[in-house]
Amino acid sequence: FYAHLVETWYRICREEMDRVAPKKLFLGSRLHKHNDATIAAVAKHCDVISYNLYRSSLAGFGFGGVDKPILASEFSFGALDRGMFWTGLGPAADQQDRAALLQQYLRTALENPNLVGAHWFCYNSQPVTGRKDGENGQIGLVDICDTPYAETVEALREVNAQLYKTRAGKTMFAEQSKSSVPQ
Repeated sequence: FYAHLVETWYRICREEMDRVAPKKLFLGSRLHKHNDATIAAVAKHCDVISYNLYRSSLAGFGFGGVDKPILASEFSFGALDRGMFWTGLGPAADQQDRAALLQQYLRTALENPNLVGAHWFCYNSQPVTGRKDGENGQIGLVDICDTPYAETVEALREVNAQLYKTRAGKTMFAEQSKSSVPQ
């Protein structure tokens, strides 16, 4: 029944997208956890598998033989040495480790042929008092006063300077630093 349900859901969504927005990229819904029936339905009806991927590396990430573009639709790393009182779902030891984790994540995404994008969870860290659901993570690219986390910004600059060359296979990054977050 579940397989029939998700197949029907994604088929109808695809049909309606094609009706109201023909020839547009259909990203489906962002997944966080999955089972084989969900991935089969998404792979059949969506142009891209959108998945929240909170992990330290995307090296070799895929869905067991499903050859479909994957969008890492949400990820972040946070540390407790500056700012908020929660690291979010990707804990780092400190700001330097956070920057190293970000670089490792993006480099492995660039080297994974199925990954077509990676989206950092949110631009600014969450308020100390929390958002509506209470989350108050140090997970932004800037703090709550719009001050950039310098280590994170520099890490992004370094990866982005090599983005196209790396994706084209013309350069490989140096040995990645070890991180405190397990894969």
